[in-house]
Amino acid sequence: MTQNITRSPLGDASRRSFLKRSVMGALGAVSAMMPIASLYARKNNPNRQPNIIMYISDDHGLDFLGCYGNKDIQTPNIDNLAKEGMLFKNMFAASPTCAPSRSVLWTGLYPARNGCMGNHTVCRDDITSLPRYLGRLGYRVVLANKSHARPKKVFCFEYIDARLPRNPANPRKYRREGLNIRAIDEFLAEHSREQPNTPLCLILADNSPHVTWEPNKTYDPAKLRLPPYIVDTELSRKAMANYYQDITTMDKRVGETRTILKKYGFEDNTLFIYTSDQGSEWPRSKWTVYDTGIHVPFIAVWPGKIKPRSVCDAMISFIDITPTFIDIAKGQQPEGLDGESLLDVLLGKTKTFRECIYASHTRDGNMNVFPQRGVRDSRYKYILNLRPENTWTTHFTKVPGIPESHKQVWDTWVEKAKTDPRAAKLLDIIEHHPAEELYDLQTDPYELNNIAGKSEAGSILKKMQGRLKTWMTSQNDPALKDSLLSSARGKRRAETAL
Repeated sequence: MTQNITRSPLGDASRRSFLKRSVMGALGAVSAMMPIASLYARKNNPNRQPNIIMYISDDHGLDFLGCYGNKDIQTPNIDNLAKEGMLFKNMFAASPTCAPSRSVLWTGLYPARNGCMGNHTVCRDDITSLPRYLGRLGYRVVLANKSHARPKKVFCFEYIDARLPRNPANPRKYRREGLNIRAIDEFLAEHSREQPNTPLCLILADNSPHVTWEPNKTYDPAKLRLPPYIVDTELSRKAMANYYQDITTMDKRVGETRTILKKYGFEDNTLFIYTSDQGSEWPRSKWTVYDTGIHVPFIAVWPGKIKPRSVCDAMISFIDITPTFIDIAKGQQPEGLDGESLLDVLLGKTKTFRECIYASHTRDGNMNVFPQRGVRDSRYKYILNLRPENTWTTHFTKVPGIPESHKQVWDTWVEKAKTDPRAAKLLDIIEHHPAEELYDLQTDPYELNNIAGKSEAGSILKKMQGRLKTWMTSQNDPALKDSLLSSARGKRRAETAL
């Protein structure tokens, strides 16, 4: 029997091309629907665990955000977070340098217990970190861009290479250009397509505003209000404008990130946090346990869970982040962590948390050998300087060759101090430290007036000494045996005084 076959008027080759285009078009339509499908799947899963997304910047001091009271800086996207969620007024890093601070974030252990005490050092390899904890609870735990926490076997994040390419207009030293938002878009598209029902913990680690800062194109340096720990010189103002510019550029990336998250359905059932690893890279900030080194911005948005425009006054530490994430993921708290879950604070069920904040700084290579330990409550700060004979130095005072920054700026301070008593006094406070410092934060928020030697502060000093010694003992801090808080050292100090 002969079968009649009607040939396409397009010819075989054209017909194949037509079919290929049809199939590809159909696949494209399905692909375009994937974010919608994955969003539907997430919204209609009553037992789903929340997504956790943290945007962590580098060296962004709390004083340099509009929502924290700075009237000069332009940070509209981060400011909007405060309108949508909870602004924390008293969040503190446990250490004022990158590696120790981030290691605390991802372990819930202070530096003396996790092993990463100095910058660019590593944690012990027998501890457990956030990606392991959340991975056991079914999470995909991903870190984009900057890591700075080692070893990899402990910090076993899935890693996204989300580095922006070098920009010749921004000559950088000590850092990459910043977080590549396009890479985050591609990752979220893949996650929505391939793992729509897998809860996500995504850490977005930007390089801004770490030096070298972006050249200013937004601010008038002459109009900027400088904090009291900055010597006012023309170059200081230019450098501050560059710092502001870097923050403003980073703020734009925060806004772009929020848009992408919304695009893929990561608004509903998602906790979004903005924070920074420590304070700014100005003198008496980073590399110190003064509040300007450890007091960090922290803003949390969680639709339907966190009340918009809410403000939290409770004192909280970075040691509390890992246990909080475990709690949010509906996991059991591990034994032996230094931190505690602050979930009830986030949900507005309690307004208090910690009585004291503890912090330590050991060193940053040979640029900064000025170890400190500190404790603060809601009013007083006590600092123990373990090497008070050392002159305080950092990259800011010693590194040349960074335009409108660091030693170039510092040298103008030194020059001004030759004829300006106020500048001379500030430099002395920055460079030279007694063994003990005590500050009344209520009257002296920038910690410029040490009252440790005042007779009327004697009872407060003794109380804070006791708190710090108890904490250092609980941490098995190796610095305790060599400090004046040890009984033998204290006895020798008393005998010397006699």
